[in-house]
Amino acid sequence: MNRYVALVPIAILILGGTGLVSQSFAATVITLETDRQVYDHASTIILTGNVDPVDPNDSSITIMCKSPGGAGVCGIEQVQPKSNGDFSVFFNTSSSLFKDDGVYQLEVTYASLANASISVELVDSIETSYEESESSAPQM
Repeated sequence: MNRYVALVPIAILILGGTGLVSQSFAATVITLETDRQVYDHASTIILTGNVDPVDPNDSSITIMCKSPGGAGVCGIEQVQPKSNGDFSVFFNTSSSLFKDDGVYQLEVTYASLANASISVELVDSIETSYEESESSAPQM
């Protein structure tokens, strides 16, 4: 009987310690949002987000923009989150790297703590190019 009495405090310590360890390694969550879901080829994609909790080691956030179908990388940004976890980046769609219509993937990585992604669509590449050449033509 004394053997079981000694095991109870040990089991309580193990279970209590497990709870403390789990709380100190809480999952990092990244939330993402863009100002719009559809852009033309003369816009600026504004990506805002938040990481929670903020890493005390000043880890940076890496944002990679991938072309439609994952065919290539059209932009990479690296930012530090603010103390409240907020961050934002901008991608100019008039760049030659954003020449194709389609769905572009914005992949966000916060050190090795978490990752998330969001997608946006670019449309009207032919119309935008046509409008630009038409507006630059001499007026009669």
